[in-house]
Amino acid sequence: MSRPVLLPALLLGGIAVICGGTGAWAQANGNGRALAPGVKVEVAPAPGSGPAPTAGKLDETALRYYARIGDGERLEAEIARLRALDPSWEPPKDLFAPQPTAAGVDESPFWTLLSAGKVAEARAAIAEQRRKSPAWQPSEKLLQELDLAESAGRIRSASDTKRWQDVVDAAAANPEAVACNRLDNAWRLAEAYAELKQTDRAFETYKTIVTTCPKAKERRDTLFKASRYLGPDRLRELAALGSTANPATGEDYSTVRAAEAELETGRLLERLGSAKPGALSGSDLSRVQGIIRDKQDADGAIALGWYFQKQKNYAEAQSWFSQANGWAPSDKAAEGLVLAYNGLGEKAQARAAAAPWKGKSSRVDQALKAVDPPRGPAGPAGRSAPQGPSELDRALARHDFAGCLAIIRGSIAKSGPTAALLQQRGWCLLELKRPSEAEAAFAEAQVLAAREPAKGGASAAGKGADRNPAAGLPQAATPAQENAYGQAIARMATGDVTGLTRDLPRANMTPAQKAEIRASLIATEAGRALEDKRYHDVLRLLDARKELAPEPRNLGILRGWALYNLMRYDEAYVQFKTIDDRLSTEESREGVSTAWKTIYHDW
Repeated sequence: MSRPVLLPALLLGGIAVICGGTGAWAQANGNGRALAPGVKVEVAPAPGSGPAPTAGKLDETALRYYARIGDGERLEAEIARLRALDPSWEPPKDLFAPQPTAAGVDESPFWTLLSAGKVAEARAAIAEQRRKSPAWQPSEKLLQELDLAESAGRIRSASDTKRWQDVVDAAAANPEAVACNRLDNAWRLAEAYAELKQTDRAFETYKTIVTTCPKAKERRDTLFKASRYLGPDRLRELAALGSTANPATGEDYSTVRAAEAELETGRLLERLGSAKPGALSGSDLSRVQGIIRDKQDADGAIALGWYFQKQKNYAEAQSWFSQANGWAPSDKAAEGLVLAYNGLGEKAQARAAAAPWKGKSSRVDQALKAVDPPRGPAGPAGRSAPQGPSELDRALARHDFAGCLAIIRGSIAKSGPTAALLQQRGWCLLELKRPSEAEAAFAEAQVLAAREPAKGGASAAGKGADRNPAAGLPQAATPAQENAYGQAIARMATGDVTGLTRDLPRANMTPAQKAEIRASLIATEAGRALEDKRYHDVLRLLDARKELAPEPRNLGILRGWALYNLMRYDEAYVQFKTIDDRLSTEESREGVSTAWKTIYHDW
């Protein structure tokens, strides 16, 4: 199957903190610790025992356990839950202080099992403890959390096996299992409604999430999830609510609006896939051009270039391919430039555009054959030509990813789905910037791949590597590994960096695939570190990434600015100059000029 390497936009786009909520509670701040936006707990100057729980007092058992083990995300959720029960309640000052073991039974082992997801083992351990200590009763909070964990498990199990009504029933039996602190379950409930064709209920579920869950990232991710099932008008309504309703201190809801713009861009770019003039109205075309310019979206500019190229409007195509190459030089942009210049009859310019990539990129070398066709002996007269590429191959070759989806839909309607077709659908959806749908396509491909018999030991990934040498994956990757890899890229595109980091060690991928994903996760964190002005962290992260993969141009620029902001001007100048010497762009020239002027006070 033909697919991208890692989408370039994933390296620095959609930047998220790798550790998610867990970093918030542990961040020292004077004599207190920040637990959540607007929440600060004073820490007692010396460890204290604290008073024993009294009648009518909120049960802080879980709160203290999460504080002790450092589970920041659950700690923040528990604080929000307790405040909802009693708005006057404040987190205890001795929350992080060691607590004496109360007379009776220490519940820590049961909480440890529960936190590890071992609900049945926790139940068994409690039963054994009650056998040993008949007078002992587990805390009400522990029993509630066990019930919640079991409900959440039923929801996940039913969702994974597409038993949609069972998802709805399990959520109805325990609504707290689909609260904001268990957001994945809430998403699964909305998906179940949508799959049951209860679109209004799906919309109401998504609406509840974006108006009640406080974190901007949660609202943004919900918009991407909803895009699989809701039309543009309802998505716009969700975005409007998610960016304004019940704002929480310290949250930037502009990311919700940005997500809406990304989805709108994706829809418009898909429509660019038609080569017929007028595929987009003038207003739609103007809108997508404006979005791409505002975001300096190199992938979007390339898509526009192919839109005009297929209409033989080579001048406009050349303009957009050049724009893409200026924002983020790549062999994809160079390939388009070569073919656009060739269409204009400017062969020298085409060769110049190819020069930085010649011999290094198969796609650019192939494009050069259109400029200077290879000479060879003609075949014997009358010999039938070998069968040409399939309709799907031709669509992929001309970067017609919307056409790819249409062809796959037709094939599935005619002969039924296959793992290979669904996998290719995932890659085309990623190219069209529809990562949530891509993730679902790879998941469906995974299910089908497990049912289909192996064909001569050749995997879809191997075939894809044969057809797309730039892909970079070893041919030994199995279909399951290729699908897991595709899902990982899609999750990164939706911003699920925290979850992906957590799941990566257990993911069924080849070492090379894991290394590639890990390198991109580190790059994402490095980008956030630069935004946060943590320049030493930028260098530390980039050094760690270099152990996994060569440093690409955009991260080299990032390194240069980190050095510059650490006042290591000479090193920054050398960094920028080295990049500029390889391929000079506005970005690299700005770095060289700024560092030079700072060193020599040449302002």
